[in-house]
Amino acid sequence: MKIGVIGAGGVGAYFAAVLSKSGNEVHLLSTKRHVEPIATHGLTVTKGDGSPSFKTSLASVSSQAESIGACDAVILACKAGQVSEAIAAGRALIGRETAVLPLQNGVTASERITETVGPGHALGGVCMIISYLEEPGVVHHVGGQAAITLGELDGVTTARVKRLAEALSAAGVAATVSADIVTDTWRKFMLITSYGGVGALCREPVGRTRNNALTRSLVQDAMREVADLARSSGAHLGESDVTRMMAQFDAFSPESTASMQRDLAAGRLSELEEQNGAVVRLAQKHQVAVPIHTTIYRAMTLLDGAADHNTAQGA
Repeated sequence: MKIGVIGAGGVGAYFAAVLSKSGNEVHLLSTKRHVEPIATHGLTVTKGDGSPSFKTSLASVSSQAESIGACDAVILACKAGQVSEAIAAGRALIGRETAVLPLQNGVTASERITETVGPGHALGGVCMIISYLEEPGVVHHVGGQAAITLGELDGVTTARVKRLAEALSAAGVAATVSADIVTDTWRKFMLITSYGGVGALCREPVGRTRNNALTRSLVQDAMREVADLARSSGAHLGESDVTRMMAQFDAFSPESTASMQRDLAAGRLSELEEQNGAVVRLAQKHQVAVPIHTTIYRAMTLLDGAADHNTAQGA
């Protein structure tokens, strides 16, 4: 397959590397600082589980989508708040039948893709991976098999989804085609906004927030808020999904923190607006009460890299 990957961070670089290594024609669209190192040295993936690292070259790496042209599929691996801008910059990668697979945390990416490039392209996607960029072109995969769940937004299993899933599977990714990707996306959203939001509020890792009865119940109640909101938004989440995601929360290593939590702690621009902020905005739209997420969002805006934009009037 001719596959375009937008974004050369820890997620985009990883999937570009494994898909290229398995024989696909992979083109990477990135900001200029990544182009020369990757064009010169290729991509290197190191692994935290002790398995061998590898190096691979790509068909091309560019900051100009026009030099790449239309692809069979595009993987969108930018930050959640950058979706509209990134897909607009990558418009030349999208032909009439091109599928666009978003891997962002959140539930708004598919809608923003459609708003930017028109209907018929956006898939839904859920990505599970722990990887980060050590330097341009060098990505460290912490360990465990990367996993992607993908599907058409209407639940129909199409040839393009099956073909992309097969390419991902051949690259060593645990790829699953979903008949209800909207619910799958909300399920992950419920997990990350709740444990990540509480962790950010407490400034503590998973081991601390889950071992304290009060903060553990706070995570669980935050999940229930999102489940209520998901049902109002057309997804199918219930108490069994809360139990399932709490089990995943319990399976995280004690020192784990969510990426949003790490960004907030460092004062960087985070995905707060697309996570807890999105919960609050959607709750207002659907008239659902989300007091825990509202508190997290209001408190954490102070630490977000965009805090200056949220300065109270008259302060």
